[in-house]
Parts: sequence; C-alpha cells; structure tokens
Amino acid sequence: MIKGIYTAASGMMLQMARQDVLANNIANVNTAGFKKDDTMCRAFPEMLISRLGEVKTNPDGTRQSMPPVVIGGLGTGAVVDRVITDFSQGNTKKTDNPFDLALNGEGYFAIQTPQGERYTRDGCLKLNDEGILTTNQGYPVLDQNDSPITIAGDFTVNSQGDIVSDGQIITTLKIVDFADPQVLQKEGAHMNSQGPYELAANPQVAQGYMEDSNVNAVKEMVNLISVVRAYESLQKVVQAEDETVAAAIDQVASVR
Repeated sequence: MIKGIYTAASGMMLQMARQDVLANNIANVNTAGFKKDDTMCRAFPEMLISRLGEVKTNPDGTRQSMPPVVIGGLGTGAVVDRVITDFSQGNTKKTDNPFDLALNGEGYFAIQTPQGERYTRDGCLKLNDEGILTTNQGYPVLDQNDSPITIAGDFTVNSQGDIVSDGQIITTLKIVDFADPQVLQKEGAHMNSQGPYELAANPQVAQGYMEDSNVNAVKEMVNLISVVRAYESLQKVVQAEDETVAAAIDQVASVR
C-alpha cells in the first residue's frame, strides 16, 4: 500500500513539472521567435511480483515447496527525464517595419548581453540613442566582426543579412547556425549556446516581417487541462491509499 502512495506521488510531481513547462509556453505565445518546450518522461525501474509459498503435492503424498514464480511487474512511478525544445519555425507575419527581421529556415541572430554573446530568433529590433541597432531589450545586435552595428539614416537588409545604406553595404549581420540545436539552453527570451557554431552558409532574412512563436495556444491549453485532470486523479489515489492504511492500522489496534 505504501508503494502505491509513492507511485501516485511521483506521478503528481511529474504532472506539476509538465504544468510548469506548458504554462511557460502559453505565457510566451505572443513572444516573437519563441520556441516551445516539451517534456520527456521516463519510468522508474519496474519491480517484479512473485508468487511465494506455493506447495506441490507429489504422487507419493509428500509435499514440496516450490521456488518463487514471477507473475508480473509493479510500476514504481515516473519522472521528467529532460525538457527539450521544439525548434520548428513559427509563422512569419508582415509588419512593414524596417526594423523587423525574420529568419526563414535555420539560423540565429547574435547579440551582446552583459553575460556574453547570446543567440535569438527574435528579430524585432530598434535603434538606441547612440544609433546602435539593438533588440527590444536593449542588447546590441552583432555583425560578423563581433561588433555592434551603428546605423545613420535609412537602411535596408537583403536576404543574406547585408545592411545597405546609401547604396553601400555597411556591414553584415552575424547569423549563426548549430549542427545540433539542442545544445542551446534557454536564458530568458534568448538562448545561450553550450556548443560550437558556424556562420550560417545561406541565411534567408526577410525585412519587414517578424516570426511568431511556434506555440499552438489551443493545443497547449488542451494539454494543460489533461495535466490538471491527471493530477487530480493521482491525488484521489493518494487519498484512497491513505484511507486504506488508516483503516488497516485501526483494525490492528482493535485486535490488540
């Protein structure tokens, strides 16, 4: 009976972890370039159930104890193994704002933060008071020389990430790519790489567009409702197991 409580409790903790991930996805449904997370779960090792105390009657009338016989398994719960990010592209939306840049396909803009270089799909940019191109959070966008980009006057950005002003290419956006996107670790609205990158060989930049998050709000809400229902069911299991244990204790006490 105690095992049942532990198994149900581990299931409740699993659903709580899933709820946190789903809630974060829903909270960022309108965050440009946001990539949703999914939980990967694994079961604890299964315990074997054996039949004990079986006795066989021999033809001569003697009785013989039989060895334990495995009759099944007992699950011991599950846990979140890891959280993975879905890097599929979100829908692109036309804004006609020259400071909005969307990446079609793979790639990430490189930006400079107080913690070092970071990478983002959020191409909603602006100019600060010094004329430096930054994210909406104020982090400078980097060029291929790892320098902040200063723009004076009107500009355009071609599909390769070249910034053109007065008919001249003044610099090129640093757009990087990763062989394994799962090396990226989320850090707020941006991402921090834990592995090597290379400059994107053929970036596709669309000026005047922004990339929406890849979160399907309806699907995430349905998943969240399922998680809440599973949590409530497991809560009832724990309550039932607790009542059974209490009844067993009362019966033992009454026998005494």
